[in-house]
Amino acid sequence: MFKALIVDDEQYVIQDLKGLLEMNCPEVEVVGVAMNSQDALREIKSLQPQLIFMDINLDETTGLELVRQIDIGSARVIFVTAHNQYAIEAFKLSAVDYLLKPVDPDELTDAVNRATTDIEKDRIHSQLTALAHNLVPGAQKKKIVLSDIEGLHIIDIPDILWCHANGSYTEFHMQNGEKLTVSKHLKTYEPMLMDHGLMRVHRSYIVNIYNISKIERSKGEIRMKNDETLPISIAPDLLKSILGKLQT
Repeated sequence: MFKALIVDDEQYVIQDLKGLLEMNCPEVEVVGVAMNSQDALREIKSLQPQLIFMDINLDETTGLELVRQIDIGSARVIFVTAHNQYAIEAFKLSAVDYLLKPVDPDELTDAVNRATTDIEKDRIHSQLTALAHNLVPGAQKKKIVLSDIEGLHIIDIPDILWCHANGSYTEFHMQNGEKLTVSKHLKTYEPMLMDHGLMRVHRSYIVNIYNISKIERSKGEIRMKNDETLPISIAPDLLKSILGKLQT
């Protein structure tokens, strides 16, 4: 059994989440609840839960600030939020688990399964670091968390030159020459990156358009600033879209 704590300032949310956990996640035991930050601090220290379901908006603080203030040990935090799409993008970029209110049972089960197989302190702290940055409106350099066989990498998105689909894996090629291979499909990252200067230019490539030095339409290629050449679709709409973004 995995001990769980629910932190939310709305009683009905707590009861609904407890019921969903009982019905769908028998391996989870809710050992405590808290409706404000002070109670949450006390319960976390006292109960030492392995799973913490944390509301974003509490009383005088936020769930994110609360988690950053204390030592959660090896616990896994799953944020429960009614935030807007901007915040949801930040969660995705940071690889932090979240559930939208009202909580969907299937999404809850998936989040719990990930949490119970991946309770690692370093991973959690790295993700929270990236999330704290990505939630800041107007932050100049958005960050994305990538996980490979070596561990977690917190990457500034502008440092990505291009992403390449390699079967069910995605290769991230960085400005410093480093290559990171992640066991997720390229399509997973496209919606996360498209608002940050990266664009799919080919079925197998997403590129940082600000690092393109030349477009060779006759060859169906683009040349990057590091002199690497990559294939590109020659569709007029794509070329027009690239040029439009570069001119803004």
